[in-house]
Amino acid sequence: MRFPMDAPVLFWWKDTIGKRQQGEGRTYDVSELGAFVLASLCPPPGAQVSVKISIGAVPDVARSWRMQVEGRVLRVEQVGTGQGRDGFAILSDRAVFDEEDKSNEEENSTTGNKPQSSLLMN
Repeated sequence: MRFPMDAPVLFWWKDTIGKRQQGEGRTYDVSELGAFVLASLCPPPGAQVSVKISIGAVPDVARSWRMQVEGRVLRVEQVGTGQGRDGFAILSDRAVFDEEDKSNEEENSTTGNKPQSSLLMN
């Protein structure tokens, strides 16, 4: 089952010569099997890709959520109509859902501390 989601996304992959490429976009929808990412720059079909979805904070809670997905690009859609529907579908091999404490985010990034809790989904 797919769930609509509009959240910022960072993604990266290695091109045919092994150079790391990176892009950003927004999720269109997500499911337990993958996601569709809206982006003007897309990895090619078949590429292994890592996607970090920033889900954001719940009101009145000092934590934000992040989902890290690793998988393969199933298809790329380049509509080209200017309606913002260009993007790619990813089939997830691995997904981790993290709860982060925003007050410790800077410390975590500099010390390498892990988020306080996480859920691994395969």
